[in-house]
Amino acid sequence: MPQDSSVPELRSHTLILGIGNPLYGDDGLGVRVAEILAKEKLPAGVVVEVAALDGVDLILRMEGWKRVILIDAVQMGKRPGTWHCFKPEEVRLIAEGQGFSLHEIGLASALELAQALGRLPQEVIIYGVEPQTLEVREGLSPSVQSAIPEIIQHILEELWKREK
Repeated sequence: MPQDSSVPELRSHTLILGIGNPLYGDDGLGVRVAEILAKEKLPAGVVVEVAALDGVDLILRMEGWKRVILIDAVQMGKRPGTWHCFKPEEVRLIAEGQGFSLHEIGLASALELAQALGRLPQEVIIYGVEPQTLEVREGLSPSVQSAIPEIIQHILEELWKREK
């Protein structure tokens, strides 16, 4: 019987959440990575979902999980396609001085609020990729598309390394 991950007491160990909107160019990155990961062989207890959310919705989606991996387009002022792995405290520091993602206010504030409420999962990891274009159009730019295999490989290696 499939697990209903919308019920907190039925949630597994790790949630991988692809955030974004594929209708806005590179903002669809998180969705695309999640779609690919959902087709991979993953360790037991790992659930992959896609969401176009931020703020309180993100807190509710993270609640009850031990570990959450978020994947999103992130404006870091780097070359398009550059990716980085962040912890929540790094997101807050970056967001204080500049934009962080299309969901910047929601993501940084949601992480801070979740921590203040004692609802932040034990571990939160954010994979962010510098977008090239965020205009209304379907499809990822070549620079962002080319970053996907390396990000997927990194996530899979981290997931399986923890299983050993």
